[in-house]
Amino acid sequence: MFTASPIAGLDARAGGLDARAGGLDERVGASGGPGREDAQAGFVRPARAEDLPAMGRVHAATMLASLEAAHDSAHGAALPQGVRDMIAAPVITAGWQEAVTAPPSPAHHVLVSTQGDEVVGLLGLAPTRARSEAEEAEGAEGADAALAAEVTALGVDPAHQARGHGSRLLAAAVDLARQDGAQALVVWAVRGDESLTSLLRAVGMAPTGARRDLPVGQGITEECWAAAI
Repeated sequence: MFTASPIAGLDARAGGLDARAGGLDERVGASGGPGREDAQAGFVRPARAEDLPAMGRVHAATMLASLEAAHDSAHGAALPQGVRDMIAAPVITAGWQEAVTAPPSPAHHVLVSTQGDEVVGLLGLAPTRARSEAEEAEGAEGADAALAAEVTALGVDPAHQARGHGSRLLAAAVDLARQDGAQALVVWAVRGDESLTSLLRAVGMAPTGARRDLPVGQGITEECWAAAI
């Protein structure tokens, strides 16, 4: 549930993902869509089964960095070792297997960003319905809610960040979400991960005001970002 609709008001605040000057589509150009290549910038394509070990390594590294930043920002303390031990590449790899090899619907997507032959980034995308608190209170049916696409995971290997991989992954996600009929793109980002929130802000997304607390270590907060597409 969103405390504010991820669509309403976003065009006025952030201009959406198309209208913002230098926004996401314009910034990455034609190489942003899935399966389109720029030899210097990298390549975004659908994930394959053989990508799973690399995806596990990349996602484990980026998840750990994100949670460490969030926990330090919230409490000025390191992430507990027990939490760190749980973020293991083999465990993360296993969690991606079904999504890559047997997605639950045609609107579920997993993308990877590559540099040469190396997988350096990943993104998961799933359909969702966006309703405001007022619509929830009125008992609006799910079919009446705006169709949106949620980025369920987004990460770029720390050694390959600031090279456009995150922007290209998001651009490809927007292409797919539009094809699937979505009207908004939604991302949950932990508070304190400035690397991710800076990217979301740069491509024209904005906080919706929705938040949720996660029982990680002493507790961290996720905030919902969204943009009309």
